[in-house]
Amino acid sequence: MENTAAPAAAVLPSRPQPHQPRRPRRPPPWLGLVAIGYAVVQLAVVIPHTGHALGWDESVYVSQVDPRTPSAYFSAPRSRGISLLVAPVVAATDSILVLRVLLMLLSAGALYGAFRVWTRLLPVGQVALGALLFSGLWITQISGPAVMPNLWVAIGAVAAVGWFLRVPGDPRARWWLAAVLAGVTLVRTPDGGWLALPLLIGAIGVRAWRPALPALVGGALLGAAQWIGEAYDRFGGIAERLGVSSDVEGGMGLHLGVGAALRSLNGPQLCRPCEVPLRHPELTVWWLALPVLTLLAVHAALRDRHELRRTRVGLGRPGVRPPAVPLTVLPVVCAAALALPYLLLIDYSAPRFLMPSYALLALPVAGLAPRAVRAARSPRHLAVALAVVVTAHLGSQFVVLGHAAQQSEATTGRYRAAAHGLQRLGLRPPCLVTGDRALPIAYHAGCSSAQTSGNNRSTTLPALLRRAAREPTALLLPRGRARPPSYARTWVAYPLAGTEWNAYRPPDQAREWEDGKPRQEVSGNGGSMGAMTTTYPTTSWAGFQAAEPAFARYALDRFRRYRHHVLATLRQDGSPRVTPLEVNFLSGELWLGMMPDSRKALDLRRDPRFSVQANPGPGEGLTEGDVRVSGRAVEVTDPGAVARFAAEFRPPEPFHLFRAEVTEVVHIAKEDGAMVVRTWRPGRPVTVVRPGADGGPSADGGPSADDGPSGDGGPSADGGPSADGGPSGDGGPSADGGPSADGGPSADGGPSADDGPSADGGPSADGGPSADGGPSADDGPSVNGGPSADGGPPRAEG
Repeated sequence: MENTAAPAAAVLPSRPQPHQPRRPRRPPPWLGLVAIGYAVVQLAVVIPHTGHALGWDESVYVSQVDPRTPSAYFSAPRSRGISLLVAPVVAATDSILVLRVLLMLLSAGALYGAFRVWTRLLPVGQVALGALLFSGLWITQISGPAVMPNLWVAIGAVAAVGWFLRVPGDPRARWWLAAVLAGVTLVRTPDGGWLALPLLIGAIGVRAWRPALPALVGGALLGAAQWIGEAYDRFGGIAERLGVSSDVEGGMGLHLGVGAALRSLNGPQLCRPCEVPLRHPELTVWWLALPVLTLLAVHAALRDRHELRRTRVGLGRPGVRPPAVPLTVLPVVCAAALALPYLLLIDYSAPRFLMPSYALLALPVAGLAPRAVRAARSPRHLAVALAVVVTAHLGSQFVVLGHAAQQSEATTGRYRAAAHGLQRLGLRPPCLVTGDRALPIAYHAGCSSAQTSGNNRSTTLPALLRRAAREPTALLLPRGRARPPSYARTWVAYPLAGTEWNAYRPPDQAREWEDGKPRQEVSGNGGSMGAMTTTYPTTSWAGFQAAEPAFARYALDRFRRYRHHVLATLRQDGSPRVTPLEVNFLSGELWLGMMPDSRKALDLRRDPRFSVQANPGPGEGLTEGDVRVSGRAVEVTDPGAVARFAAEFRPPEPFHLFRAEVTEVVHIAKEDGAMVVRTWRPGRPVTVVRPGADGGPSADGGPSADDGPSGDGGPSADGGPSADGGPSGDGGPSADGGPSADGGPSADGGPSADDGPSADGGPSADGGPSADGGPSADDGPSVNGGPSADGGPPRAEG
């Protein structure tokens, strides 16, 4: 029987399927991507250049909580919030790289959290674009892993203004507002006050915002409590601390600092005094357009005040919407308040000072982009054009970032190199560093720092000298630019390799270190006499007098006995040049005066190493001995110092003036029919060398008995360069006093082989002294016994 029944599925009607609502597509997490990109740029560009050392201000902040180093002087304008932020990391590790990486992660997370507050007030895309505009700035990127307060003030300002605007509709907003404002005030108390001021005015004037008043007052007082307590403890009160802060800032008052801010837009990171020109104006389009864009945003908000869009505002009171005008105007007003002290009250600038203003202005400016796209006839094309503009802006900031990161690396690298140089000089904790850039260098060396003058004055001169008498001490001064202060005129200067500083150490500490150090081999470039692998100590003439009074009196008498002496300098090709000149002594210094643009002056400007040999007098017997001083010549341009010298010696003007930093003094004389060589170097006792069996160098490295030291500061006994870095051994004088084989000056100061006298006894072709002692072609002394042709002043009588 055939089965004709149909399948149940074919007979029964189908059940209606429940309608599946289409899930809305979640927008991309643009804000999170911006925060991740911000961290990636720091990791790839900034940290590789800054992960090895800390900057000046960073050293001060970190030293307050670093258990391994003494605390640096904490000046009145500073606040301790950033030190407290990094305290757990610094307590756990001394790795600067780890500190940088953790700050990178923390700053990226804080950026995300601060701008996310605004996603309940503004469209997510606008908030993300604002975060991108702010985080794409070079100063924001380089500040991410830095131990500096300004970025955290900027991030806190964005969050604080956002929570303030959410107070009418979100019960939690008041607590968050108090916490964020307390953090901002703790990190930088003055900035916290400037941020709270417009918020307080708004809370008093607008009824809907009045619930924020307790949070504003409580948060500001909580954050400032530590600063206020320190004001009474260290300075005697709030007014006194503000007064000291004003002095540190250079006298706060009406100072139009807009020009300084413009000149420092692309660096340097601190412009004080700000006399640099604007670097790369083509990269400043964003900064110049920012005020215009801000005005456009305010104008658009005022125009659209009656066309409010619905805005999600939190879970408590969904019906309350913040008006559109405050969303634009309040961030602009707070940005202006935070910028006010830096644009109108101080006379210097730094790009980081205005970061809080940039962060707040980024949100209203970002709102112009979607508004322009909606109003355009071709929205897609305009959106693409705006994307290109933003990309170009980020690219220009990336270029400046790379340059700024390299500058930071060079600066902090010199700090680290100077610290290593001090450690090689025997400075070990407990130790003391004072002088130029003492704070960061002392931190990296593990020493204390102290200043007797300037913005970071922390001690008195008697207290400094008492500490220097009981612990290793170094005074840092720029090499060749600054004369030591009076208390350090007799100290021994050691050039710190790889830096621009000399480290001056008290004579007893220098001698103790010289006695205890192992013998070092020194090498140099024999052709150009360039940089040395080991540096030599220097001191003033007063330092020589204090260390060896009798020797110094004898050398001074030898130079004053005759008017003209012989100076050895280095030509551009590294070969020696010898010329006559006069030597003067004044105020504990040895001075060299020369005519403008004379050859020896140009030599010393290019390479400061020199030797000057005292006139040995008539005859051939050297019965009175021979004296030579070697060192480095530092050009003096201070008008006061030049005027005092001119008043004392009355040289023909204009003239070049050089101050000698002594590295070696040598005396050669016959005693009991044999040559005896006495050599003094800073930090060492006088070495006496008498003729040995083979005439070789003595065990202490003094010059050989039969050859004496080279006339130009020739090589030491171990084959290294002379103590002052004079010409190398292949350019030194010959042993018999004749011209050296390659043109070095003769031992008695005579002409070199290639600079010898002309055939008729006249001046040499290129300015060497003539054979009969007549004037050289360009530099020699005048024939009539007057002042030398190069402006060297006559010797002071008596």
